[in-house]
Amino acid sequence: MKPEETLKPYILELESNIKALVESNPNELKDEVLRFLFAKSKRLRPVFCYICSIALGHKPDSEVQKIALALEILHSATLVHDDVLDESTKRRDEDSFYQKFGSKKSIVIGDYLLSLCLEVLSDIKNPKILKIFSDNILKTINGEINQFQTRFEFQTKEDYIQKTSAKTANLFVCAAKSVCAIFNADKEKSKLLEDFALRFGTIFQLRNDIDDFTKNTSDIKNGIYTLCLIYFKQENPSCDIMNINNTDIEKYTKKALNEVDKMAKDTVKSMRNTFCDEAFALLEALCLNNLRIK
Repeated sequence: MKPEETLKPYILELESNIKALVESNPNELKDEVLRFLFAKSKRLRPVFCYICSIALGHKPDSEVQKIALALEILHSATLVHDDVLDESTKRRDEDSFYQKFGSKKSIVIGDYLLSLCLEVLSDIKNPKILKIFSDNILKTINGEINQFQTRFEFQTKEDYIQKTSAKTANLFVCAAKSVCAIFNADKEKSKLLEDFALRFGTIFQLRNDIDDFTKNTSDIKNGIYTLCLIYFKQENPSCDIMNINNTDIEKYTKKALNEVDKMAKDTVKSMRNTFCDEAFALLEALCLNNLRIK
């Protein structure tokens, strides 16, 4: 059975739960919120929950589905708030809430989604889960604050990767830790999954940053200097980055992609012979499909 076929029933259940959650907490923007939640999405964080469950030898149960639901709603809330911060006009191939309603109403929608996340978490029986979510939400927000505070500053590659981990990878770590807590996994397997989550989430964001850089220069204008620009500035310290040409963009994009690709391959390699064949196949497919390993 292909990985996507293995996980499809769980994703369909998740989407049924999303609809039921919003419809049981309606407001005048219910239809808009549902349209956003059902717009083009990989459901990546829920998928990560399901794979962690299978890696631990369990089928994703109702408690895992609650964790998956809480993560998907939480992630959606962060996207709404991010679009306000970045003044983004598009999200998931449609007009963002910021574009349609402006910043004030968008922030309220983001807060509404956060409230839905809390409602789901309150229904999870394991008391450790709320603490895990709280810790990782705080790390994610601190990552966003640090990015905002370091705009227009060039960091080392190591600092940039660390900042990226804090901003994006923590929700994947939250998924791994939460599922491990639900099934009371042993320390060794828990650490393996948490380390994988951290590496996967970091590489996923690094790859997205490279894609964004090749599509437009908004990150440069906003003072967000990602891996391509860090490499450029290391080799051209006196050059104005606003004048970077297409040849340099191609050169340093390739260099960044090679670095990220190596990290991704090493991450997959680290999981081989660690979990059952089904779990490894799912983890490998997750990386191939989302990290786009060459």
